[in-house]
Amino acid sequence: MRRKFLQTLMAGGLVAAGLGVAVAQAQAQGRSPMRFIVPYPAGGAADQITRLVAHAASQRLGTPIVIDNRGGAAGMIAAEATLRAEPDGNTFFVGSNAPMVINQAIYARMPYDPEKDFVPVVGMGKSPLLLVTRKDLGAKNVAELIALSKKPDVRFTMGSASSGNITHLAGEGASRVMGFRVTHVPFTGSAPAITSMLGNNVDIMYDALPSCMRQAKAGRIVPLAILDGKRFPQIPDVPTLTEAGYAGHDASAWFGVMARTGTPRAAVDALNKAVNEALKDPELIAKLNNIGAQPMPGSPEAFGRFIADERARWIPLAHLLGVKAD
Repeated sequence: MRRKFLQTLMAGGLVAAGLGVAVAQAQAQGRSPMRFIVPYPAGGAADQITRLVAHAASQRLGTPIVIDNRGGAAGMIAAEATLRAEPDGNTFFVGSNAPMVINQAIYARMPYDPEKDFVPVVGMGKSPLLLVTRKDLGAKNVAELIALSKKPDVRFTMGSASSGNITHLAGEGASRVMGFRVTHVPFTGSAPAITSMLGNNVDIMYDALPSCMRQAKAGRIVPLAILDGKRFPQIPDVPTLTEAGYAGHDASAWFGVMARTGTPRAAVDALNKAVNEALKDPELIAKLNNIGAQPMPGSPEAFGRFIADERARWIPLAHLLGVKAD
């Protein structure tokens, strides 16, 4: 495992070096590289999915795509950075559950309007959430977790990728359905949250598969249930939350490309076409599946309808649960 981890780091270094060469070549040819601003740190689901899709799309566009990680404030820092850039088709925002949907429900004030300041370009990928616990918590399944929660003076700490992230809201909802409350501990992304769990600093987390599946398969954290209608092929022994007796609480982290309002439609359509072509590639589909994600192809309008449906589902739930930003 250590060898594989080192190989991954080396591969990342080679990709970064290759990207630097590609950017220099593009600039020498008078072309500006594109920039995807990701609202979470490197290593999490957003980063992994974006890098895979952006690399494949850039090959079809003939233009390098630079990944710019701007974690913090539930994606609002990255959103603001996107809005400061000119709407010329060179800078795009990686939208997800929190900055495009849930923030509207839990923040009294936001520095942008997700419905007016951005337009959808294309979906990239989504990943069901996985309920995991620290290794020594003492629960091997959902029933044991619930039993443990009923002991005197037990209140689980729950890590999340940020306040307002789907790992926060879906975690609050699912925990309450199972009959226990949690103390929310927000981080600046899934990667640091899982690192904290490995250090026994948080008890449970409802995390997207790309951030936690490798650790779960290695036995470093304990997977209890997947929040989806069916088991995920890469972790077939992990039951769904429905199988554990709690149906109707599926939740996924999703990621797609957004453009600042005013971006030329031609630029939106060109990027949409490149990403959709990439998402049909069996090699990319396999890479996404292997990290725990599924492709989200479609038109800008289809992606816009998907986001509208997400708002209709999650904003009322946030109000019902009384979830607010920490």
